[in-house]
Amino acid sequence: MEALSLSEAPELIRINEEAMSMQFQTWLTITFATIVAAFVGRHLLNRLMKWLVTALYLLSSLAVLAMAIYLAESNARLVLILTERDVAVSEPVFAGVVMLLLFLAGVGTTVYFIHADFNRQNDGVEPTIG
Repeated sequence: MEALSLSEAPELIRINEEAMSMQFQTWLTITFATIVAAFVGRHLLNRLMKWLVTALYLLSSLAVLAMAIYLAESNARLVLILTERDVAVSEPVFAGVVMLLLFLAGVGTTVYFIHADFNRQNDGVEPTIG
């Protein structure tokens, strides 16, 4: 296999970043759809169905996270190749940390919405998980 040229490596990094962005957008769509479906269809979900929806959501989130990790590792290899050739490349550490925190907060919030009981009378008490 031929070595990457100096112009091909940054191009591959940008392609990976676009793929990571698409994965994040996919996850946001899955999350929004799950929250809306769980809220609107609450009267149709028994306890077993809530746990099945939770499992499906967590598995799809895990698939998106796994792909993002794969793409980030690929980018790290490309950055290493560029730094070995004395090309300065900035690493988006802050953006990665923020996206991971948003991802974890979103997963937790979505699981809460799936299991929260919003059908109770509003008596000043927080919704219960059930």
